[in-house]
Amino acid sequence: MRKWTKYLYLSCMVLLASVLLSRSKITAANEPGYLTVTFLYVGQGDCILLQSEGESMLVDGGRAEYGSNVVEYLKSIGITELSYALITHDDPDHIGGYNSILKSIQVRKILHTGLRYTDNTNSKNANELIRKKQILTSVPTAGSTMKLGSATIEFLAPNGKDYKAYNDNSIVIRVVNGENSFLLTGDAEKVSEKEMLEKGYNLKSDVLKVGHHSALTSTSQEFLNAVNPSMSVISCDEAGASGFPRLATIAKLKKTNIYRTDIAGHIVMVSDGEKIITDADPYFYANSGFNSSTGKITRTMVAESALLKDPVVSSEYDEIELHRISADENYDLILTDPVTLSFEADPGVTKLDSIEYALVSAGETPSLSDMDWKELKHGSVTVKKDFQGCVYVKFSNKLGNILIRKTDSFILDCHVPAKCKVKSNLKNLSLLDIHDPNSYRRYTAYNESPILDFSCNYGISGKGSVEYMLVEKGASFHVDDIWEQGATARIERNFIGRVYVRFTDGAGNEAIYKTQGFTYIKGSPTNIVMASNVSGVKLLRQQQSAKKLSTKQTVKLAFTADFGHGGRKAIRYQFVKRGKKYSAKAKWITGSNITLGKGFAGTVYIKFVDRSNRTTLRKTNFIHVV
Repeated sequence: MRKWTKYLYLSCMVLLASVLLSRSKITAANEPGYLTVTFLYVGQGDCILLQSEGESMLVDGGRAEYGSNVVEYLKSIGITELSYALITHDDPDHIGGYNSILKSIQVRKILHTGLRYTDNTNSKNANELIRKKQILTSVPTAGSTMKLGSATIEFLAPNGKDYKAYNDNSIVIRVVNGENSFLLTGDAEKVSEKEMLEKGYNLKSDVLKVGHHSALTSTSQEFLNAVNPSMSVISCDEAGASGFPRLATIAKLKKTNIYRTDIAGHIVMVSDGEKIITDADPYFYANSGFNSSTGKITRTMVAESALLKDPVVSSEYDEIELHRISADENYDLILTDPVTLSFEADPGVTKLDSIEYALVSAGETPSLSDMDWKELKHGSVTVKKDFQGCVYVKFSNKLGNILIRKTDSFILDCHVPAKCKVKSNLKNLSLLDIHDPNSYRRYTAYNESPILDFSCNYGISGKGSVEYMLVEKGASFHVDDIWEQGATARIERNFIGRVYVRFTDGAGNEAIYKTQGFTYIKGSPTNIVMASNVSGVKLLRQQQSAKKLSTKQTVKLAFTADFGHGGRKAIRYQFVKRGKKYSAKAKWITGSNITLGKGFAGTVYIKFVDRSNRTTLRKTNFIHVV
């Protein structure tokens, strides 16, 4: 990063940090059980902010020229007072920033080594400021602990004195929040690392702040093995004369996600006690390719790491397993039913962000970057269509790690016709599952003779036959009834109901659908229905006759009919009493409900009229209410 770019970056740092902290993932500094660890960019130096349940600790303050930037950042997130300030040692890139910080930010207590770096003006000035402000100070001892909100801070070093290298005086802390842990090593070198190992301290940590900015005098392999981190952070300035970060140290850390403050800026990590998330982009993803001579990185999506490992697939078929994408394919496995595949992977100390899949047909050589990935819902996908190939699966965690695997190759020939459709001159007519609840909705009326064309995707085995059945409204569908052969149904008679259609593929597998209910009436109102409270009342055509009815009950009649596309205009009736003749010109009464009281003797004529003035006439038998 060029120098002028660096200062432009710094001028925007507070704004960018504020935006970052506004995101839902990292607004947990004061939430119960949460710990926020922020590695601030302070050039060639260390400055780390710990926040938990309203308490805060600043570990080191960076170089003097970055002190004002730290102050701006703290104030931008609402911190005007620190519970603690920890000075790991008095090197200028660790204590220098406190010359500005202590003038603007209240500090309740300072933890430090008690050993001054006498050749350091920054150290002298900062310690004089601490004395003048009369800030309470304390020198923690290795093996002791303290609480910060929900977190426990374990002091692990220094464990000796009179070190040859002043850096070995650095205070080393392990910050534990629930199941998560962060190891902050200051500039501790290999002598101090060896002492911590000999003391038998629990060094295992999810996140390692790499010692002395990645210097070769720190991060011994034995120490790194004991820490066994999943994530590592290097605080450095790429433009610095020190030559950090050291490629040899990066090579040691290649099993981890490596973050660099000189590239990512402020790095905010949040622990909820079980998982750690961050919005920062790693400089290096765990187990990617790395050339320790040139520093060239080749990101890989096939290697497992502690942050993303143990991918598995489960299904009703034990033969289907996950393999590397370079594995050979064969098609010995033939499935006859849809297969549901469920995928899982262990994301280590973070969370899975997504699981995506892609169906790759036999013979295709996919480009992983151009594949049509689709997100899995609930971690499972069901392959329903006829298919020959593999399922590729991509696991992504919250830290940006990616792991891609593929299933065993297989042939799925379930032979069930799919994507069945009807094309019709009837608007909005479609096919439904035979158990669809639309069965009980109103019937749409049409005024043109229905023509229905059925089509389907028959899969590997191809088309066998298409059959259809007209089922009248009120009648039950029985699959064993007579089917009409053909992919086209023409209905030229009055019909109220739905059409059932059976698609059969070449293997004999079938799928049955039904249309929505519809009405086609090309003539007068039909399906005349009369309801009566008295048995024996008949509804007749004009020329029909029936036995006369005599009853002592008041007779109540109600009439309905299907009026076709135009709909109902009116239902009318007239009484033709005993000894009189029916006349179409006689007075008609509008209404569909009639009551015949005591003394009535005669016949009731009923006229059903649609909006096109087409009429259907009916009559009752002779009724005498005595």
